[in-house]
Amino acid sequence: MRNRFSNKRVNILMIILTCFITSGVFAQYQLFQWTNFEKGKMPDKFIPIGEDFENNVKVVEYNKLTNLPPEFDSGIAGKEIGKYGLQITVNPALWIIGLSDLSEDFILDRNRLGEKGKALYQADFFMPAPGEVVPNIAVLAMEPMVPGEKKPRSFYRFGMTENRHVYFSFVVQDEEAARIYKWDEALFRRLPRPGWHRFAIVFEGPSRIHCYIDGQEIYFDKPVEESTIRQLRVGVMLANKKKDDMVYVDNLSIQWTNEDYPIPASPYVGSWGETFITSAPQSPVTAPEAILPGMEAAAQLAASIQAVSTPSASAPLGPPQWLDTETGWRTSTATKIPMLVYFSAPNVPSVEQLDSVFSSDSDSQRFVRKYIPVKIDVNQLQGGQLAKKFGIFKLPSIVIMDSNGKEITRAIYGKNDNWQTFSAKLQSQP
Repeated sequence: MRNRFSNKRVNILMIILTCFITSGVFAQYQLFQWTNFEKGKMPDKFIPIGEDFENNVKVVEYNKLTNLPPEFDSGIAGKEIGKYGLQITVNPALWIIGLSDLSEDFILDRNRLGEKGKALYQADFFMPAPGEVVPNIAVLAMEPMVPGEKKPRSFYRFGMTENRHVYFSFVVQDEEAARIYKWDEALFRRLPRPGWHRFAIVFEGPSRIHCYIDGQEIYFDKPVEESTIRQLRVGVMLANKKKDDMVYVDNLSIQWTNEDYPIPASPYVGSWGETFITSAPQSPVTAPEAILPGMEAAAQLAASIQAVSTPSASAPLGPPQWLDTETGWRTSTATKIPMLVYFSAPNVPSVEQLDSVFSSDSDSQRFVRKYIPVKIDVNQLQGGQLAKKFGIFKLPSIVIMDSNGKEITRAIYGKNDNWQTFSAKLQSQP
């Protein structure tokens, strides 16, 4: 049984707080919509794609599934997919099934992106072991459906098909062929299996479209330029006219920014090894911060409790050993020591500056030692949700709270701050 943030704990921790306005960098990607099925049921509002939806799409509890490999819910994957997810089945008589989520509030207008902004339409898919057939699953960025429709009139689609291709297509209803169809067979063969992968259609500026797997771009023959559909909702689709198919889906989401920021790191990128190989040169990639692969939650919790329960004034100072959200919360609850929660993101100069302070400044290290240190990447889905709930709009921000989740103080590290000025902010807030 995996240790997770319970709904009760999340409700305590995710208190909506007032954001104090000061100098700082705006958070990079905003979480526009995220469905992770953690309520154990279908969303309150969703749009079914295909016939007989209720018998072929259901929310399942992962712990109750059998005959699945360890890669399904171990390590980082176990933290990212949570307790519940979506199971979709299809057969030749009922060859197209899927859903879109949710209400009119979750339709993103591409005009909001400006010239350089990005919108990420994402879903996580589990790929079976080599030798097993990969389902024909895809993430959709689709034109809003009207009541009574069984499938979207037009949509962009990125996924896998025929057990041999990764592909992107632009489909318009009643047209015999896709207006755009690009595919990559070699990449499909290199996808690590078994394991989870995050597929994303990324809209950039007014017309450019990119495709990403696990935070790395898929390079087809040339960039896609297509601007027909302006308002889009996220969805997933499983389709197979030849045989039965079944797939597990999780973390259906939209993130967006109106600035030119790098794509967030994927929690699953570690399965690729040191580098992600595509047709274009790539740099080494690492798993996102504040997620600890290969470490059992119970062992990490015990170690962190022991570390904070036996403080020593003579112990050498050093950079903080940041914990993930769940471990930090559980440690704080067990020890009654307040948490210092550091909201951050990669490639933000002021975050890098504060990181440098924590790495080298003994006064800052001595200050952090009084708390349970937690670091959150707001560009990750869980981090983005926490940032939204806490009212974190500028980075880097630090919130100190007691073991019951009640805020004690908060401050934003500005470009002209040093540790002395920043610590004064933390100590001056009520």
